[in-house]
Amino acid sequence: MRKWVTLLVVLLMGAGALRAQRLPGPRPRVGLTLSGGGARGLAHIGLLKALDSARVQVDYVTGTSMGAIVGGLYAAGYSGAEIERIAGGLDWDALLTNAAQLPTITLPEKDDFGRYALEVPFAKGGFQFTSGVIESEELWLKLSELFFPVYRTKDFGRFRRGFRCVATDVISGEPEVLSRGDIVSAVRASMAIPSFFTPVRYQGHRLVDGGIVRNFPVSEVRAMGAGVVIGSNVSAGAYTESTLRSPVDVLLQITSFKDNTDFKTQKLLCNVFVDYPLGDYSSGSFAASGPITAIGLRRGRAAYGPLVALRDSLDALYGPLPAPPPAPPRPDSVYLAGYRVQGPDSAAAPELVRQMQLRPGRFYTAPQLTSAIRNAFGTRRFRKITYALQPLADSAARLVLDVERAPRARVGVGLHYNSLTGIGLIGSATAQDLLAPFSSSQVAVNIGENPRLRLKHVQYLTPRKNVVGRFVAQAEQVSITTYTAAFAKAGLYTQRYATANAQLLRLLGRNRALGVGTRYEYGRFQPEITARLQLDGRIRLLNSYLFFEENTLNAVAYPTRGRRTEVELGVVYGQRPAFRVLNDTAEVGTENSPQFSFRPYGHYRLNLEQYLPLTPRTTLLLQAQAGVNWRFRQAIANDFVVGGLSNVLRNQITFAGLPETGVYTSSAVAALVGYRYALSPKLSVTAKSNALYHSFLRGNYNAQSDQLIYGGALTLGINSLLGPIDASLMYSNLSKRLLPYFNIGIPFGYR
Repeated sequence: MRKWVTLLVVLLMGAGALRAQRLPGPRPRVGLTLSGGGARGLAHIGLLKALDSARVQVDYVTGTSMGAIVGGLYAAGYSGAEIERIAGGLDWDALLTNAAQLPTITLPEKDDFGRYALEVPFAKGGFQFTSGVIESEELWLKLSELFFPVYRTKDFGRFRRGFRCVATDVISGEPEVLSRGDIVSAVRASMAIPSFFTPVRYQGHRLVDGGIVRNFPVSEVRAMGAGVVIGSNVSAGAYTESTLRSPVDVLLQITSFKDNTDFKTQKLLCNVFVDYPLGDYSSGSFAASGPITAIGLRRGRAAYGPLVALRDSLDALYGPLPAPPPAPPRPDSVYLAGYRVQGPDSAAAPELVRQMQLRPGRFYTAPQLTSAIRNAFGTRRFRKITYALQPLADSAARLVLDVERAPRARVGVGLHYNSLTGIGLIGSATAQDLLAPFSSSQVAVNIGENPRLRLKHVQYLTPRKNVVGRFVAQAEQVSITTYTAAFAKAGLYTQRYATANAQLLRLLGRNRALGVGTRYEYGRFQPEITARLQLDGRIRLLNSYLFFEENTLNAVAYPTRGRRTEVELGVVYGQRPAFRVLNDTAEVGTENSPQFSFRPYGHYRLNLEQYLPLTPRTTLLLQAQAGVNWRFRQAIANDFVVGGLSNVLRNQITFAGLPETGVYTSSAVAALVGYRYALSPKLSVTAKSNALYHSFLRGNYNAQSDQLIYGGALTLGINSLLGPIDASLMYSNLSKRLLPYFNIGIPFGYR
């Protein structure tokens, strides 16, 4: 405040003395400097809105890290209010990640995407790690969209407000002031925090976060010609004895020694200095983007009066400025004249272009270019795809792509615990183009109480990659508990199951497919502790079917929007049974019993899940499930099993209120309504209510009579590094008791 008061007193005294005769010489240019600070940098938006409201014409802008992004947008012509809307609509979790997002993954790859706590590329006999944790493909794409209106301007001084940003040369350790070139690469380099973001190669230099050496680049805005400088600082500053709590804090403190000293010098160059009461919010507090922005807005409102006084004083001393010319219309599309692929893997150009499906000689908007890049990145064949537009004549441009191919092999590791299947360590190894070009092959294993093994091969069969062959073979052993009518544990049997499933899919875009398939199934059922109706024996069968798949969910765990649909209509035939049915230890039937028939029968399944965001914190869940065996006169082996909250068994229909094998039936329909409330970005509470009607087909053999069951569950969920952690309590009118249910990680499952 003291600097505010001093500046205003001097200016107002001068204005009073010279009102009749204004000062000679040009009016001093106004510069704005925005510091780095990660998520804290969103507070800058409040000052930008105050500057706009006070009609203070800013001539030059400099910034570092997040200050470079916010300042770059302001310099490019966005208003403070527009930047506020942009920031409020961003999904920071999606932007600050290496991985492709689930909606961009092609459907045949979705069932294995995001299911591991750790997934590491493997090449040249070893695991490959990047020089930074976050490549941030989505951040590149979002910045490319936002700065699209100025893609033709390669001299940042010619923006609506002149602009420069600061990065650090990782080799020399010296600051690099970026004033020309590709604006997206420049601001991305300025915020490349070492060991968090990968370095950026820019004009022959390898650059990282400018905050290492100059987090508050006031001298740069002075060098541009600013006579009056408004400085906005969101940095938390140096750690103190009380805040230095961890080895990471010590490392950050050591690496910022140079900048902490430089900051004192830079601050003295400001005429007006604004800081913010951001408390314990850190540079990584993107989950608190709303509260941080709100603090910035309150600080901006407090600065409004002094900013108006500053403008009036300059007007009195030098005369009012003419109204700025209206901003030119922002281009919304570009005529794509051609493309060029560069980078260490430029030989991948033909494959990349096929995946992007861009055609030169047409106009494209920035979102369309982003979608094309995501199409290619979603194949998981590229580690990085960035682009710049090289201006040509008129509105034409050449698309210059910088490509880095992903290693062809990757290894995934995860942990899973479920109330039924127990604990297991899940591992997978996936290789691309191992058996044939344009293919993906995988072996996955679950090592634990109930071991499982899966082999999968996905083969793209056409140049446009819209016809796909998929083969899955899986074997498992599961110990299954049976229950009394009162749902006390009564029996135990071992189910060994193997399947070989061949499918042909016709992709309808990235997220939908129609197909045909044939599945061979083998089941072996062995009672360990007999009770109620159980099978002792085996069965083999073939199942040919039509299917439709759809997955537009925005996340693997705890999605907030999108739909998943699985429909299968088939015929089971070629059965070869050999079993006996036991009631406790008494044999009550065999495969030759007259009440059983093994003629072909229809086998139909439906799963439809819809997630609808109601507010930023709440999500509505809707689900419909059905399983019907038509003209089915068998027992247990091919029944649908009802219960549980996770899909971990063959022919399972999940139901909140029952354990996984609570009901065996040949026909069932279920409907669910749920409501999820996010207590924080990683913690949520979900309430589910569902109803089930089963055994309603009279012509079938039914071990139980038809019945309507209703139930529900309350779940506390944590989105952890291990995957989802769910602790639930369930109740139904059939069990008439509270049943606990636990799940950690993502099941090996059947999806």
